[in-house]
Amino acid sequence: MPVHNTAHDLTAGDLPDSHFVSVDGISLHYRFLAGDSSATPVIFTHGGGPGSNAWSNFRLSAAAFSAGHDCYFLDFPQFGGSAMVPVEGPVFSWHAQKLLGFMDALGIEKAHLVNQSFGGCVAIRFAAEHPQRVARLLLIGSQPVAKGIMQPLPLFSKHASTLMGDYFIADGGPSLEKMRALLCKYELLDDNVLDEENLRQRYEASNNPEFIQLLSIPGAFGEWENLVPLFPQVQAPTLVAWGLHDWFGGIDVPMLMLNQFANARLHVFGNAAHHLQTECPDEFNALALSFIEG
Repeated sequence: MPVHNTAHDLTAGDLPDSHFVSVDGISLHYRFLAGDSSATPVIFTHGGGPGSNAWSNFRLSAAAFSAGHDCYFLDFPQFGGSAMVPVEGPVFSWHAQKLLGFMDALGIEKAHLVNQSFGGCVAIRFAAEHPQRVARLLLIGSQPVAKGIMQPLPLFSKHASTLMGDYFIADGGPSLEKMRALLCKYELLDDNVLDEENLRQRYEASNNPEFIQLLSIPGAFGEWENLVPLFPQVQAPTLVAWGLHDWFGGIDVPMLMLNQFANARLHVFGNAAHHLQTECPDEFNALALSFIEG
């Protein structure tokens, strides 16, 4: 394995070096920060919004986590620096297979999984099928259900069903100002905490013609999966982190996970929305590290 960065090598706008691994013939991109190689490594996965990738989603957690753990920031296919290829079949199962291949290729026997939103759904599927590969599971704003218990999920309503098309296709396609508006509307409670570096990285990652081409391919993003039947199979100790003002769903969704996972706990951030680790990085990092270190 090549020599990797540590968090101490990086300034605020720097990126750790890019690395690539092939899984099922698909190029997966990841970034790596070296920590304590004797500790269980941490794999970070990202949300599904425009321009999402693991580093931009968790860059404010990198220094805190890599002080004690090797940290892998993995981009799923269709995101970040990974290959822009269609998903075949159920979406979370397909990506979970790529996560398994990633761990196998890098010789990672077991890891803590720290996951934003969409990545958390993939991690739930992975943890249910491969319990021996997951040490601890941390989910942030994940929606692994087809509908809420007490209310519909906004992403399936007419008010948000065009979110991706509005950003990538309408009004000239991706722009810095459209990304700013999207992050403030959907991901943050307090617009004033918008991280300008994160904004820049998200916009640059979103402005990808290969991804925009996928939008014109029927079924390119796979089939939706309702993961509720798998909840009792999630055995790993799990922390569900939730923002009280999360626009994508109510508190009923994490309560269902809390009730049905084998070993779960729930922490609600009262003054945050969907991206807790960006909006409340110090509080999130302290909570998350306390949890994964047992």
